[in-house]
Amino acid sequence: MGHLLLTWRLVARDMRRHPGEVVMFLIAVTTAITCLALGLATRDAVETAYLKTREATAGPDVVAITTATDPSRVAERIARTPGVAEQADPVFSFSTTVRAHGRTERSAVEGRGSAPSAVDRPLVTSGTWVRSKGVVVERAFAEKLGVRVGDRVTIGGRGYPVVGTAVSAATGVYPWSDWAQGPGPSDGGGRVWLTEADTRAAAGDDPGVYTIRVRLTDPSTAAQWARTVFTKDRRGADWVNTRNWQVVLEADSKIIKFAQPTLVIGGWLLAAAAIVTLAALAAVRATRDNRRAGLLKAVGAGPGTVAAVLLTQHLLLTVVATALGLAFATLAAPGLAVPSAGLLDSAGPPSTDTVVAAVLAAVVISLAGTLGPVLRAARASTVQALVDPAHLLTYHPRLTALTAYLPTSLLLGVRLLARRPGRAALTSVGTAATCVMVTAVLTFHADPAYSRISEDRDVLTDRTLLGVTLALAALSTLNTVFLGWRTAVQARRALTITRTLGATPGQVVTALCVAQLLSAVPGVVLGIPAGLGLYGLFSFEMWVPATAWLLTVALATLLAVAALTALPAWVHTRGPAGRALDAELA
Repeated sequence: MGHLLLTWRLVARDMRRHPGEVVMFLIAVTTAITCLALGLATRDAVETAYLKTREATAGPDVVAITTATDPSRVAERIARTPGVAEQADPVFSFSTTVRAHGRTERSAVEGRGSAPSAVDRPLVTSGTWVRSKGVVVERAFAEKLGVRVGDRVTIGGRGYPVVGTAVSAATGVYPWSDWAQGPGPSDGGGRVWLTEADTRAAAGDDPGVYTIRVRLTDPSTAAQWARTVFTKDRRGADWVNTRNWQVVLEADSKIIKFAQPTLVIGGWLLAAAAIVTLAALAAVRATRDNRRAGLLKAVGAGPGTVAAVLLTQHLLLTVVATALGLAFATLAAPGLAVPSAGLLDSAGPPSTDTVVAAVLAAVVISLAGTLGPVLRAARASTVQALVDPAHLLTYHPRLTALTAYLPTSLLLGVRLLARRPGRAALTSVGTAATCVMVTAVLTFHADPAYSRISEDRDVLTDRTLLGVTLALAALSTLNTVFLGWRTAVQARRALTITRTLGATPGQVVTALCVAQLLSAVPGVVLGIPAGLGLYGLFSFEMWVPATAWLLTVALATLLAVAALTALPAWVHTRGPAGRALDAELA
């Protein structure tokens, strides 16, 4: 208990005295865990929502669509086929346009009776079921049209009041819910329900099609069953097409097909940026942790106890950040994992797999950013930790020869970079992560093949890409400012001496910017091609943005790094050099 109490008091005191470090730690790790948890939550969310909707609406295993004038022949053939558990009566449908609030969309119109069907019973989510001269609109389609119960829509030139909205698992959610077309290519559209009489009247001379819903004794064999029943030799003169429930699920899953990998990849890029943040924080804490390690060893603590004390704060903050990340992901998941109102909400607490993965990711991020400095402090001797001697700089004769004739600002910047190559690597990693996502956003917008069907999916993907990119840019901005400030602090004495030898404050600021820019250049050079490559892995076709746009990204990134570094650098050059040297000697 004595060790635990001592550890807690040291940790609590340190967090109270340095709240800024605690906030930075929590922001970095929480952001990465939230994005990763969202990506994992969307993995099975659509399937869960679809199966829930399918159960609630007695969804069919197979839907047969035929242009036969008399669908009874097809229905009888289905009824005589082994493996059929239930079969609904043929439903007349036709494809037309629906107009509401000045917006026109394609739609399938189905004629349904007031009595519940044996298979495919749409669940009314607002209002009532179909009645004479009243229309029920699929809920996702209703949201797209912006209609509610009581509004009016125009179907084939006839006006109908909306009496309800409903969901069904018989077809894909909007915009893949219009299956009432005959032979030939199908267009995306929504779905509405009218009474049988109103459907016939609205169809006019349109021959339409008939849909027959079927439940099988073994739903997993739906595709094989359809291929067996509707072979060419058994189909006869009637045109018959089929859709099985696996096809419906695949269509529904397309809504988040690109959003899910965006979140996962973005989460790992945010994790890389978080590691940069924690490594920078560890560098700031190094002197303080070394002294604490020396004091603990002076009173008899071993290296294991020292390491445990120093790691406890990081692990406690990691637990808090993980809990916050999972909480934020749980709140955001309903609108992202199942973005269509055509499915029932399946939101719930994160699964065990998601929690375990989030915890492991958070621990990896925390240890990757902090373990090295902690182990060095634990292994240092007591005297060395207490005295904390100055770090001897490595002499680079070749570098000295190469930079001897450079302009003053560039010479100082290159030598600052050579003094701390680890910090340069951190800057490169953070810059590369940001460039990857920015390039992916530009590549996404460069794709000219946006079809009307994929607009909703593209909007979701665009928002996801933009959200992850903004989060990554914000974290990278924080890292750049922090690393620039830390570089200025650690080089203050050397740069002050340089100023006494004739360097101007402007040259000192430029030198600090040069050091950061030289570190950021490899990140830009690697990040842009990596962004193009990652986008190509998940895209059907690879569209490369215009070279001018890619050059703009590179230039804007480097200018941002320079601007964010110049501010803390300027702060450290405001005072006279003599006063700064007096402060150092004091």
